[in-house]
Amino acid sequence: MRHAAAALLAAVLAAAPAAAQEELRGTWRGDYICAQGNTALALTIEPRKDGSLSALFHFEAAPDNPDVPTGCFEMQGRFTPATGDVALAALRWLRRPPNYLMVGLDGRLSGDGAQIEGMVQGPGCSFFRVQRSGSPATAEACRSGAPLLSVR
Repeated sequence: MRHAAAALLAAVLAAAPAAAQEELRGTWRGDYICAQGNTALALTIEPRKDGSLSALFHFEAAPDNPDVPTGCFEMQGRFTPATGDVALAALRWLRRPPNYLMVGLDGRLSGDGAQIEGMVQGPGCSFFRVQRSGSPATAEACRSGAPLLSVR
């Protein structure tokens, strides 16, 4: 009986991190600021079975900064449910504009689960803010240079 209870507890504890990641599943839209200025962002986050996160960082021109090119890269990271901290590191380019660098994100999920905001980790970068969105960004859309529909 003890072994069964211990096995059940271990299974529940192992599943808890993966279940907590589900809060972040989906596409988040907003903007960030780096050397090129204000830039539109669609961040699509997918939880993994091991409790980590994979993400697609898809960026393009914001209405107030129309000269930013479209680009995207994959990210990986983690979510800490107790604090709401989200950390994403750049992994690999899918569409790289000339002279652009991948960045990382260190943010926090809001108490109502509707927004993530924090700092962009990269040269000349500062702040990002994204809100939950209904329509997903896709790697295929990014590779083809398709616009982020929420921005245009």
